[in-house]
Amino acid sequence: MKIAILGAGALGCYYGARLAESGQDVTFIVRSAYEPIREKGLHVESVHGNIHLSAPRICRTPEECGPVDLVIVCWKATCNTGLDAALPPLLKEGTEVISFQNGMGNAEAISRRVAAERIYIGLCFVCCMMDTPGQIRHLEGGDIQFAPFVSGDAGLARAQEFADMFAAARIRTMAFRDAERIQWCKLTWNIPFNGLCLALGGISVRQLFTMPEQVQRARDIMEEVCLTAENRGYPLPLEIVHDQMERTAIMGDFIPSSAVDYIRHRPVEYDAIWGITLQRALDCGTPVPHWQQLADDIRKRLSEA
Repeated sequence: MKIAILGAGALGCYYGARLAESGQDVTFIVRSAYEPIREKGLHVESVHGNIHLSAPRICRTPEECGPVDLVIVCWKATCNTGLDAALPPLLKEGTEVISFQNGMGNAEAISRRVAAERIYIGLCFVCCMMDTPGQIRHLEGGDIQFAPFVSGDAGLARAQEFADMFAAARIRTMAFRDAERIQWCKLTWNIPFNGLCLALGGISVRQLFTMPEQVQRARDIMEEVCLTAENRGYPLPLEIVHDQMERTAIMGDFIPSSAVDYIRHRPVEYDAIWGITLQRALDCGTPVPHWQQLADDIRKRLSEA
């Protein structure tokens, strides 16, 4: 399978390197890190084993890459306005697309150019950073949950095939029938922790856990997200709040992606993570006062930047 990583930042480079190491034909569509990777290769320092690709296949544009069998969209949701230009050069008959993006609304944006039944969601539970161009630090996690954008037996079967491909690249995976269910699962972490670390000025998880009132706030928000998922017909595992709090407490100096974007004066994925999702909570009548306060705090923080 010929694969293109669209948006080869920290996350795209990590998973693309794992796929390439396993023997897949991977092309990284790279922007700022193009020259460092061309000169020195791609380095991944990982808790699951380091990788060095001395001469990965890289290009600057989708046109340079050309049509592929699978496009994995790894750029931020804030870049989705570029999909109409970026996707067509990568497409041929039967090309499939997996969104590795945060939040909701991404598959809908991709469906303007790709048939809905060829779109899949891949939710990545991973901590990785690119402090230096071409050098990835993988700190924790890496699991991926796959689901078809269009629910059904055929979509589930294909999602399982994608899960198997990544499992062969030493990634823990699972396939599910319903994309929205797994989206809410990841949002139980992203909404509170990505949000609070951003709202509090771009702090790390370690700093957040020195503030008991903010830790309790994260728990309260997470419970509201779980209630929303249940009200929309996608009840989550009862232990998810406890498990998310436990795994986050040991993440140390990790700074979530939206907090990093704020620190570096880059656009923040507000709509995908907090805007669209909050509206879905309100639409189904879920009381979410802590979540609404967080959204207000984030908007205030961003307006002052």
